[in-house]
Amino acid sequence: MDDILDNQELYQELVTTFKALANEDRLKILALLKENNEMSAQEVEKHFYLEQSTTSHHLNTLKRSKLTKSRKQGRHIFYSLDQKNSKVGVKKFLELFL
Repeated sequence: MDDILDNQELYQELVTTFKALANEDRLKILALLKENNEMSAQEVEKHFYLEQSTTSHHLNTLKRSKLTKSRKQGRHIFYSLDQKNSKVGVKKFLELFL
């Protein structure tokens, strides 16, 4: 049990993930990406009444928390769910606490 309590890196990763999920707009973005598989930042922005900078902040927060991934094509950045990494994070949480 002490090893689990001493794993600061794991706790920080979980905190980052849950902070990213603790925002209604980001949850809506995740749902939109799930529905559409992949979207450009501009396409995501069109679905919300948010400034471009706010949308960009949300997308970057989701990417840093490993819930989404991105790829660049020309001048556009496309976002999609990072199912592999997000499932690993959820699995770690479930193993630790449930």
